[in-house]
Amino acid sequence: MWQTFLSFVQPIRDNVVVLVHTDFPSGVTFDSRNREASELWWDTMGDRWVRVNLVTDALGKTTGLSGTSDDLSGGADRDLVSALRAIADVVVLGGATVRSEPQSVPWDKPVVIVSRSADIPAEAIKRSSAGVTVLHHSSATPPRGVTGVVLPRFTGSAILAAITSLGYQRVLVEGGLTVANKFLSAGLVTEWCQTVSPLLGDPNSQAVAPSVTGDLTLMAHDEGGFRYTRRLVDGAPRGDTLARV
Repeated sequence: MWQTFLSFVQPIRDNVVVLVHTDFPSGVTFDSRNREASELWWDTMGDRWVRVNLVTDALGKTTGLSGTSDDLSGGADRDLVSALRAIADVVVLGGATVRSEPQSVPWDKPVVIVSRSADIPAEAIKRSSAGVTVLHHSSATPPRGVTGVVLPRFTGSAILAAITSLGYQRVLVEGGLTVANKFLSAGLVTEWCQTVSPLLGDPNSQAVAPSVTGDLTLMAHDEGGFRYTRRLVDGAPRGDTLARV
């Protein structure tokens, strides 16, 4: 039933169909613009999880020459990010990411921004219709239009505790690397999701830490040359264990 559903290709829209081919484990193919199929492709982790989702080039660089990840995106990547956001309860972003990429704030999903300074551009705040919460240092004053939460310390555990106290259980961390690595080093990432772009990143930008280990749960590619991997991270909490973090 899974294969039959995902193998359905919707009619071409705007003369473009971006097919995603799942190489492991099941070998299914679907149109990334079929939102229902894309969400089903992602919805494999139950009701509680922390996922990191990043796009990099083949060397692990996370931004292009413009200083943003937009330079690396293409193929089915944006459709799949949108579908993953749809099944998440909240999107988590770092302050530096939001300042350099205000457009990274989704308009239809609650957002938690981790920023000691609470320096959030007005453009980013205006984008969100679902609410913005800023986790900040006690010395900072958050701007109008956001909910401020003071963090006593900026560790992965403290950040996740603040997020879950807001009622969020499906937590999607989209970067930047500083925030993602806080969750990773604390052993809190359930699944590491990485899009590998065929486009070249800025050779001077940060690279993803190469120490992500765990069982490979998925490998896929699209017709634009983008590759998609997911890995269950060794030692991370599963399911109800996250509720006790």
